[in-house]
Amino acid sequence: MFGLPGGEILDFIEAARKAGIEFILVRHEAVAAFMADAAGQIARTPAVCVSTLGPGAMNLTLGVANAYLDRSPLIAITAAMSTATAPYATHQQLDLNAVFRPFTKQTITLDGVNTAATVRRAWRTTLEPRFGPVHLALPSDVARQPDRQAEDPAMVTLTPDAPPAASGDAVARMAGEIARAKRPVLIFGVDLNPYTDAPAVRRFAEAVGAPVFVTPKAKGIFPEDHPLFYGVCSGLAADAVIVDFLAKSDLLIGAGFDPVESDKVWHQTMKLVSIAPVTIAAGDYRPPLELTGDVTASLTKLAERSYGPFDWTRDDEVTFRQELEWTLRGNSRPSNPAHPADPAYGLSALEVTRCLRDLFPPETIVTTDVGSIKSIVSQAWRSTRPLTFLESNGLSAMGYSLPAAMAAKLAMPDRPVLCTIGDGGFSMVFADLETCVRRRIPFVTVVYNDSALSLIQVAQARRGHPDYGVRYGPVDFAAASAALGAWSRRVSTLEELAAAVREARALNVPAVIEVPIDPSEYHSHAAPSRRG
Repeated sequence: MFGLPGGEILDFIEAARKAGIEFILVRHEAVAAFMADAAGQIARTPAVCVSTLGPGAMNLTLGVANAYLDRSPLIAITAAMSTATAPYATHQQLDLNAVFRPFTKQTITLDGVNTAATVRRAWRTTLEPRFGPVHLALPSDVARQPDRQAEDPAMVTLTPDAPPAASGDAVARMAGEIARAKRPVLIFGVDLNPYTDAPAVRRFAEAVGAPVFVTPKAKGIFPEDHPLFYGVCSGLAADAVIVDFLAKSDLLIGAGFDPVESDKVWHQTMKLVSIAPVTIAAGDYRPPLELTGDVTASLTKLAERSYGPFDWTRDDEVTFRQELEWTLRGNSRPSNPAHPADPAYGLSALEVTRCLRDLFPPETIVTTDVGSIKSIVSQAWRSTRPLTFLESNGLSAMGYSLPAAMAAKLAMPDRPVLCTIGDGGFSMVFADLETCVRRRIPFVTVVYNDSALSLIQVAQARRGHPDYGVRYGPVDFAAASAALGAWSRRVSTLEELAAAVREARALNVPAVIEVPIDPSEYHSHAAPSRRG
């Protein structure tokens, strides 16, 4: 469990200790919830975050909401006012069920009756499609009471039933829709299971033979060195180029795609059909055709059909890839990686990312943060294996990357972990470097520092607003990281970056490398699509 204690939750934490459940103390409840979010994604079973009532519970909400929109299994346990005191108390008294209800699958105040059975049902609820968080409020006096069981908790199963296979008629309808398309595009998304769906995803993509895009939450589910891979869609660097390419298609085929992954509404304005475990209808959005049920079974059956030839040409591919690279480089950016940017302003974020990509093996788990860094790293990092890339997408919460890296390293200690994060996000969570030092959680963090909220500054400039409220003063993040006990360096060239990464990896300690970044290329990355 990840969290911060308070007086009202101490009895629960002590009970967990006696039961052999480890409690990892962090320095902010949001960090605890982000760690549980990432741990749940990796294990595909619920991870647990814990807080006291009042301010602790409120701090926890950021990571719980992130798990809700990124479809992660998570159980959030907060203290609550004792049942004896609650009718008379207002100090730190909040309706926690009302607070958590909008961004959880279920929120429950435990009353001491059938506690074990209730918790087992909560566990199962997090895993029912689609995954998500459950909140349990635990009154401090209930925590000290024995469970008054009226039912046998062993009768409550922990694992939900698997989605049924789609009918043969439904598969035939979807296959016919794909076969009739002239210029189809495949989009793979968050609802795919990285442990079980990846082989079927590849067979299906190769059977169809159409251009493949993935969302950030699905990076690695389809190898990004495959000839059919075109890019990462949904609000990243060069998004205008990608959205314009999607608009040339007459059929978008979403496999595991969830509208929560798109920061625009092209899934509504373009024709998109869905292959997913459950419906992707949301709000007023209804896809024209859905194939719901066991995704591996659906993709396997679809891969047995014949498709094409399609109208996509070699010129279409070459033009797209050239425009994508040209835009990633900032249109007029120099192409010589030895001189990626004016050293007076810092290095190119693109070249820094590609340098890091060459320094880490394919099995590395990469986490990235929100803002300009998400835009470039998600697009430029090449993922060739499932479950090697973590980011906050549905909520897009700053500060996610460091806690996610902590959780990833704890879950898979033998795998290299790289955290990429901007100066804004790092400022929000960097105190938990001390947690990494204390708990001996070794990974490399690279801080892309441009002393600004550059993505917001780009939006400001695009709207004709003056540069206002987006600039930070200079911070020596290397020195601040060293003060918390981490190994750290500040570099100014790609050669220094490479040397620092090699030294940090050899030491196998919590390490922070600060890199000054020239933000000018972000302006071309964020250029609006002609399609909106």
